[in-house]
Amino acid sequence: MTSLYCLEKLAKKGLTIAFAESMTGGLATYELIQHPGASEVIKGSIIAYSNDLKMKLLSIKEVDILRFGVVSKEIANEMAKQIHNITKSSIGVGITGNAGPTLQTSTTKKEVFISIYKDQNFFNEHLVFTMENRVEAITKTVNQIYQMLGEIIS
Repeated sequence: MTSLYCLEKLAKKGLTIAFAESMTGGLATYELIQHPGASEVIKGSIIAYSNDLKMKLLSIKEVDILRFGVVSKEIANEMAKQIHNITKSSIGVGITGNAGPTLQTSTTKKEVFISIYKDQNFFNEHLVFTMENRVEAITKTVNQIYQMLGEIIS
């Protein structure tokens, strides 16, 4: 699914969306913002690249980062839920990962966890990057987000 398809579906259904991005650095948000009419559906976006900003801006607990690791399903879920709560959006999207080329502390591979929070439910995806370079991993992640959104809002 494309970001334009998702934008049109969100608008048609009267849904709003917000993003809490780490690894993707704002690219997931940009994919919607580039289309006319985006202001009807996008409530906001936070790029919380560092753990410190995840804690300060998204109220992610340090104990959870230490317990699960910053690149984890649990942190992606919290990011999605918190951005939903902060913005009062219909849908919250949380993305945390490691696109390489080096590995973050407490990670063993290049990977990403995507969480979409809608109607008090989490929809999750976990991608592992083996051959992708940094840009390819980020692009693949954003494409996966819009594939998931297309399925969830259809």
